[in-house]
Amino acid sequence: MKTRRDFIKSLTAAAAMAGTAGAPKFTFAQEAGGKTFIKVFMRGGADGLHLFPLYGDNFYYDYRPELAIAPPNGDSSSAIDLGPAASGMRGMNPNLALLHSEIWETGNMMVAPATSFAGANRSHFDCQRWIGTGARNNLIDGYLNRYMQNVPGTDHPLRGMVAGKSSISTEIRGEIKVAAVNRGSDYNLVNRDFCSGTDCADNRLTEIMREISSHDVDLTGTEMEIRENQLVMLDTIAEVQAAGVDYVPNADGLQYSNSDLGRGLQLCAQLLKAGVPLEVAALDWNIGWDTHSNQIADNGDPFTNQDKGYHSRMVRGANDFVTFYRDMGAEMQNIVVLTGSEFGRTKKQNGSFGTDHGQGGTWFAFGGPTQQAVAADVSTIDDTVVDRNWLPTLTSYRNIVGEIMVRHMGMDQQLISTIFPNHTFEDYSLFRGASA
Repeated sequence: MKTRRDFIKSLTAAAAMAGTAGAPKFTFAQEAGGKTFIKVFMRGGADGLHLFPLYGDNFYYDYRPELAIAPPNGDSSSAIDLGPAASGMRGMNPNLALLHSEIWETGNMMVAPATSFAGANRSHFDCQRWIGTGARNNLIDGYLNRYMQNVPGTDHPLRGMVAGKSSISTEIRGEIKVAAVNRGSDYNLVNRDFCSGTDCADNRLTEIMREISSHDVDLTGTEMEIRENQLVMLDTIAEVQAAGVDYVPNADGLQYSNSDLGRGLQLCAQLLKAGVPLEVAALDWNIGWDTHSNQIADNGDPFTNQDKGYHSRMVRGANDFVTFYRDMGAEMQNIVVLTGSEFGRTKKQNGSFGTDHGQGGTWFAFGGPTQQAVAADVSTIDDTVVDRNWLPTLTSYRNIVGEIMVRHMGMDQQLISTIFPNHTFEDYSLFRGASA
């Protein structure tokens, strides 16, 4: 059986014959102790009051007579108690039960139920862009890319990446080019005229491309940039392929789903277990979060009937997060996964058994130095207290990200103002470590 080491040796040998300029930039084993930050986007405006019900407030039930989830009572369709950290106010959606039992209960997860940013509106496209750029500015690089530009790191084509989809997320787009890999097993360049062996085991196309790119000739600026990008692409393909050679998920029987989230988390696990120095990754978790209508099931249990795609995909997402958590094992101390949406939804249900665009929404994180906590929250959604039809912004996502970058990734706190221009950082102490 060909091992990952054999696979990389064959690739390195092929590159060496083509010239040193074409040699892959990776090594067999990366230095231990590297940190990774995985950002997951729930695109569509996830309903934070549904993911983490405000069951301790009677107005939650008054304003959502059909959509409100029952308070914790031991029934499988009621909210799950978050214990003292939530002060008897917030629970977890029953479809996220696995996330609760395997991650929240370990004390390694935090929830920020009223999160957004100053200047937010209720446009999907505006808010997704502005969250990605880190400022209300469409013309600057994404904040994860600015992190890579300003924090010294390894010269590796997979220091940052998009995993589980083929388009570049705004938060990681920028001067430093990153790969977008939808599915690791399919990430390759193949032309059957240049193939031999089962499943194109001997792919002469990439070898020829590397040889052409490595020729030492005078090139124009544009040609040189194309050549360098091609070499990075070939290195990335080789690294992704090599990471999959020996990989088998180690998650006590759980398996990753074939969703954008499942594929993305599995690819991150493959690369990290193979020693790739992946620092930042952008993923999506899309289940149909834009719930303007029919947010609950028409028959059976309205909140947990798995014939309802919204419910079953929520369960699938929780399964993918826990699969990754199990799969990475002790290495989760070096990884933080942060999940959030562009905005929350209205506190009152509409006439179509759904909710409309709001502002403050729920973000959550786990892994690394994450502490069990519920960040700043409202005590009630009573109209006399919360006068708009949505939760206010009590937590800035920029501060959450800033704290992760400082306490987990080891970034100098002074760089937060570079990562998030014109933002004054506030430390929420949601993550353990030296003062941010």
